[in-house]
Amino acid sequence: MGKGDIRYFAAVDVGSFELELGIYEISAKSGIKRVDYVKHTIALGSDTYKYGKISYEMIDELCDVLSDFKKIMESYKVDNYKAYATSAMREASNNMQVIDQIKVRAGIDIVIISNSEQRFINYMSIDAKGELFEKYIKSGTAIADVGFGSMQLTLYDNGAIQSTQNLSLGVLRLREMVEEIDNITEKKHNILTELIDNDLNTFKKIYLKNKRVKTIIGIGEPLMYMFKYMNGNSNDMIVDYEEFITLFDKIKGKGVEEIENILGVSKNYAKMIMPGVLIFQRIFDLFNAKEIWMPGTLLIDGIAAEYAKKSGIINTGHDFTADIIASSKSLAKRYRGNSKHTTVVEKNALMIFDAIKSLSGLNERDRLLVQIAAILHNIGKFINLKNSDIATYNIISSSEIIGISHDERMLVAEMSNIDTEESIYNKRDIRLAKLSAILQMANALDRSHKQKIKDFSLKLNDNKLILEIRYMGDLSLEILSFNSHRDFFREIFGIEFVLKQIRTF
Repeated sequence: MGKGDIRYFAAVDVGSFELELGIYEISAKSGIKRVDYVKHTIALGSDTYKYGKISYEMIDELCDVLSDFKKIMESYKVDNYKAYATSAMREASNNMQVIDQIKVRAGIDIVIISNSEQRFINYMSIDAKGELFEKYIKSGTAIADVGFGSMQLTLYDNGAIQSTQNLSLGVLRLREMVEEIDNITEKKHNILTELIDNDLNTFKKIYLKNKRVKTIIGIGEPLMYMFKYMNGNSNDMIVDYEEFITLFDKIKGKGVEEIENILGVSKNYAKMIMPGVLIFQRIFDLFNAKEIWMPGTLLIDGIAAEYAKKSGIINTGHDFTADIIASSKSLAKRYRGNSKHTTVVEKNALMIFDAIKSLSGLNERDRLLVQIAAILHNIGKFINLKNSDIATYNIISSSEIIGISHDERMLVAEMSNIDTEESIYNKRDIRLAKLSAILQMANALDRSHKQKIKDFSLKLNDNKLILEIRYMGDLSLEILSFNSHRDFFREIFGIEFVLKQIRTF
């Protein structure tokens, strides 16, 4: 680690509109401190959202700038770095070639992150600001994370995520949509309002119902430029509805040049301001909120916070694992999948997982994934009783669970759609096989959906996992189901799973 107990870390964000580099000092004693910041404006999104790919000229520029970033990182002798790319790169059809070029020419490994990972990292950056985050999420709060490509709306209540949704309301995307319209600002204004209201109203009908949202936590680059001039140079601020409307009225109906002058921003940014301000004005009105808190954090701050937590340097702050589970439970609830049976399968899966931990070769992240799979394993029944496995697979693969990657979500979806052990072998994925074997056994133990197995003990003895159940009644269905899966369990883990029914008279 070197340098005493301080680590130097670099975070790179390859965004839709700019490239950013942050250099951080991280230590257990003084937390996370950004010590250097470099950014370069490059509208990757304009290429991707218009033409579906990134042009040769832009790849050139990308490689040049990232080579410079690499030199800065080396001058700080960073212990580690992470470079993430978001929606513009995600949606570009030639992203594989672009990433390869960057690796070869700039020596930087870029990871494309899914939307749900990106938002989650943003929330980590807010959490790194301290107690204010915990205070707000105790009662109705919506995080509006407005980017250049899309926005994420997440409702928090009682300290956990209630629901989250991605909407195509990114400022660059909205801007491109109205770019073609003749230059009458009012016309553009009205069309933008209609586009925004359309999505927000749908969100409100499905997720808000009778919930009150008092505070909006506003994050995302476009927002920063709106409020910078109101508050000198501090990014962290709380704005109430009246203050917001004063700003709104000041730039409403103004052209790009006027906005440039009023806010003191460049032309590129001035173009983005109006859609950004409009989004927040509509959220304020539709949600009837009182204030916006802008923590002023960037994605790179979240990348540093994620690294600090993952590497165990910093252990404080919000429990985001609980958020991932809450997000899964709210998805199950939407499809009436939150039954007593589900609760029992979840409990069984975690117990089996913990009992065989020393021999399974699985880690904490796998434990979380099997837990999510247990919570969601029968939500497809809401749509189709006959082919519920396929329906479950379709729901999970097309939903969003904040905090887990696209690949992890697909793994959870696969676990729920296994009709035969043969089909697991065909996938040739040992992690999927292991987690599926645990889920199958957990499900088998409540095959009748009657929660018969309450009083029991589970012990691992050498290579034998012994389940002793104290139950007077009939366990035939459970035993039948258990026996049909135990051979597969033994093949995958090399562990003999034994069920003993003890009838106490």
